[in-house]
This record gives sequence, C-alpha cells and structure tokens, in this order.
Amino acid sequence: MNSLLYEVKYAVETHFKFLQTDFNFTPFKEVPLAYEYHFKASDEASNYINIHIELIASTPIWVNFNGVYIDDLINDDLLDKYNKELHNLYDKNFKKYLKTKDVKYISANVDNYNLYGNVINNNRLQRIGEIVAKKFYSLVKTSQEHINTKEKGYLKETEHINSCNLQELKELTKNSDFKEKFKQSKKLVLDTDKCEIDIESIEELTKLMTTFSSQKFNNFEWHFVK
Repeated sequence: MNSLLYEVKYAVETHFKFLQTDFNFTPFKEVPLAYEYHFKASDEASNYINIHIELIASTPIWVNFNGVYIDDLINDDLLDKYNKELHNLYDKNFKKYLKTKDVKYISANVDNYNLYGNVINNNRLQRIGEIVAKKFYSLVKTSQEHINTKEKGYLKETEHINSCNLQELKELTKNSDFKEKFKQSKKLVLDTDKCEIDIESIEELTKLMTTFSSQKFNNFEWHFVK
C-alpha cells in the first residue's frame, strides 16, 4: 500500500501546511511504528498533532490533537458525512474477511480505496485542516479541558489497578469471584503494552485470549469501571 502512504502524506502536507506558516509548528516528522505510520508536528508551547494510519486500504486516518482525537473535539456535519462514507465503503468487506479469512475481501477494499477511498480521505483531511486552522486556539483550550475531565473521571472510576501476565489473565477468566465482579461492573479496562481495550463481557475477554497469545502480549494492567 505504498500509494496509500504517499497519498496520505501528500494530503497531510497540503492541508496542514498552515500549522508551519501560521502557528510556528515544526515540519511533519514521519514515524513508522510496526504496521502504523505517524505524521507528527508540534510547537514551542507543546501543542502537537499526530496523524496516523495503518498500512491497509481500509485504514481510518486518526487525527490526534494534544492527546485527544479530533472527532471528540469537534462536531461537524460534513466531517460526520465523510466518516459515514468511509464506514460504508469498507466495513462490510472487512467484517467478511475477519469471519472467513478470504483475501478477496481485502482486495475488494483495495479496489474501493482506489475508486473512492482516496478522494474521501483527502476531503476529510481537508475539512479537518480547515476547522483546526479556524479554531486552533479554541481547540487548544478544549483539548486540555477534555483531558482534565477524563483524568478526573478515571480517578473516580478506578478503584484499583491490577497487574498480571497472560497466564494469570487466562486463569482470571475462569475465576468465579472475577466473573461476579465483571457482571457487577460496567466494563473492564485492559491496558497492554500496545493498546488500551474496553471489554464489556467475560465472553469477549475469553475470545481475546487467542489474539493476545498470537500477538505475544504478556504484560497487562486492568481495572473494573463501575
């Protein structure tokens, strides 16, 4: 998917160039990370933007502003329209691939990207760039408020953070006390070396064990949210 990478890079550099010219941001730094690719830039006041993708045709393009995803900071009908178009374009084939492992569904999404996805991605990034340019200082304030609120909620919800390895986590899924606490909680928050996952049932957690084993996850922190 070299074309995806180059096309996203071009869109980022085109639609977010104003960060350098108007807000004294650094040039975008390209950071490959496993199957992801990040475009990062920042200013002297520690404001930053991180735009990243996975190297597959159906990848979302995540735009993170000061630690908050842009979709959590802004409400915009046109942006919602682009997001919906991307879901409609890729989700059906990707779900079929996950169910069957038939690569024809991946190929179908590559075709969808070439026909429609690249244009939608470009339009979406252009729209986000327009909003950030217009509301930059407001977004700086809103992002900090969002983080402060999230931290307060996290402290309130988190009674205790537990640590375990993969084998211990497998044993917990069979533990009756653990299962009962799970039933009485809203969700389980599981923090791995690679990502944080919200899990809503013991069945969902049990199914994830295969993935954790195959991806060699072994260090976990977890807590229940009431």
